[in-house]
Amino acid sequence: MTQEKMVAVMSELYITEQKISTLGVKRDSLSQMFDVMKEKVFEKQGITDSVFRKSMDYYIDHPLEMETIYTSLVDSLNLREQRALSGQKK
Repeated sequence: MTQEKMVAVMSELYITEQKISTLGVKRDSLSQMFDVMKEKVFEKQGITDSVFRKSMDYYIDHPLEMETIYTSLVDSLNLREQRALSGQKK
């Protein structure tokens, strides 16, 4: 996957994980719920678990590219948070 696609997928996974973690259910149930929701994220993004894993393995072996992905991920999540906060003020 491209770096841009990795940022999009990882962003969706992070947001999904955060939403699930606020449900107040046991850790093992959270894990099961995340596995189901993760597949939905992959489906929405048009990828499979194996494509994600292979891409993650590639980027782990290329730390400078992975650093770029994480920088973009943080920027993307910060932008979403700012938009959410500015939407609440209206």
